[in-house]
Amino acid sequence: MAETQDAQGATRTGYIEMKKKKGWNAVFCVLVGGTLYYYKTADGEPKGFIDLKGSSFSDTVKGEKGDKKKNLFSIILDGKETFAASVSSQSDLEAWKKDLTEAFTKEHAEAPEGSGIKRKKQTVGMGIKKGVSSKAAQSAVGKKVMKSIINEETTTLLNALKALVQAESGSSKKADELEGNIIKIAVKAFLLVENKNLKGSDFLKADQPLRTAFNLLVKVFNGRRRAKRERVIEALEKVEKELKEAENVIVELLSPWISTKNMMRLTSVFSTVGNLKFLETIFYDDSIEDELEKLIDAMDYYTQFHYH
Repeated sequence: MAETQDAQGATRTGYIEMKKKKGWNAVFCVLVGGTLYYYKTADGEPKGFIDLKGSSFSDTVKGEKGDKKKNLFSIILDGKETFAASVSSQSDLEAWKKDLTEAFTKEHAEAPEGSGIKRKKQTVGMGIKKGVSSKAAQSAVGKKVMKSIINEETTTLLNALKALVQAESGSSKKADELEGNIIKIAVKAFLLVENKNLKGSDFLKADQPLRTAFNLLVKVFNGRRRAKRERVIEALEKVEKELKEAENVIVELLSPWISTKNMMRLTSVFSTVGNLKFLETIFYDDSIEDELEKLIDAMDYYTQFHYH
């Protein structure tokens, strides 16, 4: 899922996969007024745009059956496909559908000044470091780092999360991909801090919404059998909002340093576990009660500590 991230006047922003003649490319998109802009990276300049007025939304893509790419959609104008894409989750697809449909009645709008997300312009050195960060995370150094950050508590958390994702989606592959994406992003973030590209304290901006979300989830878990389902859903909607805020912070921090493909991995993680449908399912599926309890215990443990 993705929504506005400091892009001036934007209705929605986010990383998606865009279909081109030679295949699929990950791009950063900004929807503003009646225009959809796409960027190679979130801190770059637009590579192109599509005026949306008079268009319609389709949940299919020409030539794609949906067996390789999931959550497909396209934009149609005068019977022709002007834009085709794949997003990381069903909830993300629904969000884009809602906002794009509203944009089909609006006039052309200029791109947000400077870039999709307001931040310092990326230098050549920063671009080089993106490649270095990516390679390091796959090297012997990266594997050594992985061993140091994937401790017993983290392993318990990941195993519980994997079990919940597999139970909700019915796909062990999706669960394995989630674990792999989390580990890859964690390693890259660790290396950026170790190399002094970022400070550990920078990530504290994401701590508050994460802490709020975790506290809410602990309360929901403890009281869900007594509370009315509507109240539980209301609380889970708040959790979804807080997790989205945490995602926005992390995206803004990491975007200048890691590739668009890895940004897709990051947003895929939040889209998978931070959407209302997933949260509602796992809280009312008795068959995965043990895994849910382990996840809640890990979240409760996290909230007992304060980071400065």
